[in-house]
Amino acid sequence: MDAALNDEAVENLVTQFSSSLDFYRELVQNSIDAGSSSVEVWMEFEPGDGVEGTISIHVDDFGEGMNEEIIDQQLTKLFSSTKENDLTKIGKFGIGFVSVFALRPKGVLVQTGRDGECWEVFFHEDRSFVKSRLETPVEGTQITMFVEGGRGRYRELVRGTREALKKWCAHSDTEISFEDRSPSSGDGGGFEPINAPFEVAADLSIRVEHPGTEISVGFSHAPVYGFYNKGLALAVTSAGNAILEGRAERFRHVAFKIKSRYLEHTLSRETVMRDANFDKAMTLLERSVAGPLRTAALDELEALCGVPRWSLAERTRYETVMGHLASEPRETLGDLGERSILRTVDGRSLTLDRAKDAFDRNGRVFIADAPSPLTATLAESGVPVFLGGGIRLGESAQEPVSRILASHLWLRWRSEPVGFARRLLGQDLLERVEARVVHPESVYVHATVLEQAPADAIALLRDAVLALAKLEEHYGDVVLGTLQGGPEPCLFAMGPTLAPVMQRPVSGVYERGWLERPAVVVNVEHAHFRELLRLGQQQRTIAAYCLAKALLLGEDRSLDEDQALAHAARQVAR
Repeated sequence: MDAALNDEAVENLVTQFSSSLDFYRELVQNSIDAGSSSVEVWMEFEPGDGVEGTISIHVDDFGEGMNEEIIDQQLTKLFSSTKENDLTKIGKFGIGFVSVFALRPKGVLVQTGRDGECWEVFFHEDRSFVKSRLETPVEGTQITMFVEGGRGRYRELVRGTREALKKWCAHSDTEISFEDRSPSSGDGGGFEPINAPFEVAADLSIRVEHPGTEISVGFSHAPVYGFYNKGLALAVTSAGNAILEGRAERFRHVAFKIKSRYLEHTLSRETVMRDANFDKAMTLLERSVAGPLRTAALDELEALCGVPRWSLAERTRYETVMGHLASEPRETLGDLGERSILRTVDGRSLTLDRAKDAFDRNGRVFIADAPSPLTATLAESGVPVFLGGGIRLGESAQEPVSRILASHLWLRWRSEPVGFARRLLGQDLLERVEARVVHPESVYVHATVLEQAPADAIALLRDAVLALAKLEEHYGDVVLGTLQGGPEPCLFAMGPTLAPVMQRPVSGVYERGWLERPAVVVNVEHAHFRELLRLGQQQRTIAAYCLAKALLLGEDRSLDEDQALAHAARQVAR
């Protein structure tokens, strides 16, 4: 290669690294590949005659070292490497050593020994080198960089070295250490191990091992993603879109570290290579989240729900874990039905399947952030109210408990015959279900049955009920009364029986059975009912039809039976 082109190639390799201290990753990688049991990084400062001095950076390993052939063919010759297709090695491109020149050292000294040979290679500032044989034995490879600078520069490099080693080498399979041998720098001295447990910073985490791959994964609101080979970082980032691409949304609340001998970095050293091995690792990660991580979350939620009385810390923990579980893809939440992860406002634990039973029975599922006289009344009548936080009345809130309830109900309902039919009709089942996970105050009203009612009101109600019966739309007790409460007035309230509190009619989702006969209270104080009373004085048939139609509209039932209902109203009014 032409000398000018060679210099240009080396310069391009030197400047490709985002940080001049990334050379630590490259040198440690070479040491690991050489089979070293440990790598010692140490620094010292030697004052000069003036302000400037000499900063020495040492990277010593105890691996297999180099003989003259390796020095000539690999250390001093670009892109010559025996590591290709060797899964016991991390590096693939033979450029790791070149990275030391990113720091612009005044000189680099390499001392190494192998097969009874010991050699010294000194690289000058212009990257020319001198090779000479050593008589003194050398174990492994010792690299020393000489950098010009004062004590301020030295302290800066000490701090940067710690950060770089902890970023790239904290989970190395090989023992890595750092020592500042000039503690007068102000940053302290002494031996400092770099290795740290292979764990993620997360609210809830687990570790999973597979042949050749180890995964640490957890739920986190600010996830960081790390890829490692032999524990050496290939890429560490919080920018999910950049490294995960199409998978970024799936892991927006999942932090992970993957250590695998199959992962590789790209030629630029800036990220992990996206290839078939990367896809395999991501598949293992997805299984780890959907399997053991979710199981750990469910186990903790069940344990919390089993605690009779909660402290603030326990409730906060419950909401945190539920929040992460709710952030999982809806389609993956279908197998949670038998887990007791729901807590009622009165302190009982229930399963999602029990919530589905309540949904089928009441047409809605109720959620509140604290007990109240209404929730106590509902509990006495067997209606559970689940504990959740931050829900707003009358809205399809997406706080964690609401989202999990809606997801489970949706997954169950969409597979049932009625749900399947609605899907064929193009209806949005999820939207319909979400609208039925509500605060009880938004749908329950206080009902008072009138002991005595005006004759015209009684006649209007009787005509409407008889017209409905002719359509085989049967109800239980249908009485006149007053209804109070809720965000807006309602014309009807319904329930299994007449009771002090009853629900507004459930529209769109509630599919009561053929034999079910709900009780109904008609609000005589509602403006629509008063209008129908005035109408009934002149048009008895139309008034009966309108009241019956209003009840059917409230339940979203028999909407295509207008002609039959009008005919029934005429028959009744004769």
